[in-house]
Amino acid sequence: MLEASRWRHLALAIGQLSRPRSLAFGLLAVQQLWLAASANADTAPQVEVQPQSNPYLYLDWFPKSEMDPDSRSELAPVCGGAFIEPPRDYPNADLLPEDAPLRATADSSNWLEDGTAQLRGNVHITQGYRQLFADQVDVNREENTAYLSGAIEMREPSLLVRGKAAEVHTDSKAAAIEDATYVVHDEYVHGSARFASREASGELILTEGNYTRCEPDDVFWRMTGGEITIDNVERQGTARNVRLEIADVPVFYFPYLRFPVGSDRMSGFLFPSLSTDDENGLDIAIPYYWNIAPQLDATIVPRYIQYRGTGLEVETRYLSRNFNTEVRVAGLPNDKGGDDDDARRLINDGFPEDLVLPAKGEDRWFLNLDQQGGNGGLWRTRIDYTKVSDADYFRDLDNTNVQAPQNVNSRALTSLNQSVEASLTSEHWHASVRAQEYQQLAKDRFDTYSQLPRLNLDGNYKWGDWQLLMEHEVTSFDHQDTQTIRFIGDVDDPSSVTTSTRNFVNANRAHVDYRFGWDKQWLWGFFNPEISGIYLGYDLADTFLADANLDSPEAAAGQLSIDSGLFFERSGNFFSHEYVQTLEPRLFLLASTEADQTDFLNVSTSNRDGGNDLLYDTSLFTFSYDQLFRDSRFNGHDRIDDADRAALGITTRFVDPSSGRDLFAASAGQIFYSQSSRIELRDFLEDVPRSEFAARLESRPTDTLRISSEVIYHDTDHTINRGNIMLRYLDDDFRLFNVGYRYLRKLEVYDENDNLIRGPVRQADISAAWPINTRLSILARANYDFTFDRELEYLAGLEYDTCCYRTRVLWRRQLDNDLADVVAPEELEFDEGIYIELQLKGLAGLGGSVTRMLSQGIANFDQREVLKQ
Repeated sequence: MLEASRWRHLALAIGQLSRPRSLAFGLLAVQQLWLAASANADTAPQVEVQPQSNPYLYLDWFPKSEMDPDSRSELAPVCGGAFIEPPRDYPNADLLPEDAPLRATADSSNWLEDGTAQLRGNVHITQGYRQLFADQVDVNREENTAYLSGAIEMREPSLLVRGKAAEVHTDSKAAAIEDATYVVHDEYVHGSARFASREASGELILTEGNYTRCEPDDVFWRMTGGEITIDNVERQGTARNVRLEIADVPVFYFPYLRFPVGSDRMSGFLFPSLSTDDENGLDIAIPYYWNIAPQLDATIVPRYIQYRGTGLEVETRYLSRNFNTEVRVAGLPNDKGGDDDDARRLINDGFPEDLVLPAKGEDRWFLNLDQQGGNGGLWRTRIDYTKVSDADYFRDLDNTNVQAPQNVNSRALTSLNQSVEASLTSEHWHASVRAQEYQQLAKDRFDTYSQLPRLNLDGNYKWGDWQLLMEHEVTSFDHQDTQTIRFIGDVDDPSSVTTSTRNFVNANRAHVDYRFGWDKQWLWGFFNPEISGIYLGYDLADTFLADANLDSPEAAAGQLSIDSGLFFERSGNFFSHEYVQTLEPRLFLLASTEADQTDFLNVSTSNRDGGNDLLYDTSLFTFSYDQLFRDSRFNGHDRIDDADRAALGITTRFVDPSSGRDLFAASAGQIFYSQSSRIELRDFLEDVPRSEFAARLESRPTDTLRISSEVIYHDTDHTINRGNIMLRYLDDDFRLFNVGYRYLRKLEVYDENDNLIRGPVRQADISAAWPINTRLSILARANYDFTFDRELEYLAGLEYDTCCYRTRVLWRRQLDNDLADVVAPEELEFDEGIYIELQLKGLAGLGGSVTRMLSQGIANFDQREVLKQ
């Protein structure tokens, strides 16, 4: 809707032409206006004849072809023109109306015997930045009324209002305009009203008014109201009998609607969300915004899902001086289970319904609490807690308006974080306490421990290039002692449903790490020696220990590491293009005393796999070139990296000296171990003298093109264990293209029917968003799995984008993973559908799931969206 400040200025332009604070003042102003008009009758400006080539010049509309080069360069490519204000080159044009004198010109003026002042022909009145044009003005001083008629035009910065006739009551400041047409230049907004009136109370009432952001020669949508009231005092507006018209067809109707005026918040209904798919059917959500207090608000969203039921989502936000709190909840009672043909087929074949559709008949819910505390000084707090009723919640339902603060695809989440943390920070010390749990959403994962609590005390002292780091950590790991999981052994045999039980050993763990080093850097290289002492110890619960004497294993080590490198560079010229080539050798050495960690691998329980192996929060880093120079191969503190080693790497770059861009960069390296054994996650490795060979290539030949590749090569087996290559292209014309291929070597596993269950990852991914012209673009993606010879996801669609609206039509075919934990890979079916999204710019959008699909499926699509704004 039109901002209240614009309408307020419109009304003031009528009601305050002479600033009538009293009757005497009003009459004096009328006399000044008449005298000014008489004095300037011979110099009245002539109205320009509107050229037929631009029928919307009366709205200050200029097609792109008639705009100057500077204005055209600022125009979005999808726009065909812009509303451009004429220059204000009259005296006092930059002053506020209350600070400027009233000036008027007209072709003729006359004062009648009844006290009426008449101004005729090209009347032009200015007072500061406010202007008024009319064919004629009649001022009745006895009735304190001014009548304006014939091509009325009122102007203020970024506002133009035209009308056929107007009436102004100078005593009450009330005013009325017939056949009003308005333009808000900066907001690209325009519309009209059959009758616009400004009441004495300050309210502005539009009768039969409308609002749109479309170009005047192509109005695709408009909001039209029987009556729209804007109250600038209460900073709110109301509308009755409001309808949304698309292509002149009414599509939505609201008998009553409230909306905020300006930037102030207010309670009222927001635009509804509408979507549909095969499994859930029609999905409608109608948000209601509740402005409870200046620091507290809520969004309440009733939601209807055709094949699941009716639910509710609520988001509450509270902002105080020291805390920012957001609470999100959602619920769907008695889920109907959805309309899934694959699940229905399995149930008909005899599989248990509670295994195939575990959520049917259940209450589904979602809870998220996000709080950040602290004033940026000594203390900070953070609560990040998310929990759902079941592992399939996001995959089945997701949320409409109430979103968890996760910057990932919610359907691809494997776990939900539940943590509370408080910390104190001084110049050299940082202390924190944290309690953390995870809710596992992957049905084959149930071995994650809670940290209840984790205590850290870290110190950091620096003296020039010398640095002392002290890390102290004590963690209490807790898990449900025994956990059971159900699974299907044979997809062709409904009686093969079995259970698996595992026992868990809870523990307290202490980890201490002191490091003292020299961080010296020069233009030609760096040298960073460091000595460290590490201690790791456990206090294990005896419940499931096979040997109670092994309830307190511990280990310690002293280490020396040296990280060093050199920088060489030379200038060159290639086909008249200058470049700078660098050569950067790097050497990393690590020597460790013997850390006896045998007990960590010998903690046995009653599990069928024979042991617990004391792994609570630790895994191996994914091996890459950057991992060559880390002082530990482990992500977590359940192991001490005791491997004596030397890592050697080399990098060469070809750099564009003008932009600093790497035209080409190549890195390669390898780790060489001593002949002694080294600890891994679950065993010791013997006689493995070196790591895999890591290589990486990167290139940015232009600002719009990036190419990268990484290969992990096992030079003993002469096999590639992991590799990928990616090409990313995005230019200023919004042309987006991606090509990728990734490979991960894994052993092939077959079932008794010789069907491949698990194998190497070999996947190709090609995607694009390519403009055909300035408004029409092709959208596409193909993600293919060569191992199982099947598509993972196909996308194809069109995007049509204008200044007024954007629509996308998308066809999608993807592998249905809803039953991935129930059936064999070759038994998985595909979901296929057509999706439509319509965004009315400046108003609302329908079908927002299409944008999420594209953002998750096409790399850099979000960046393309930012560039187009």
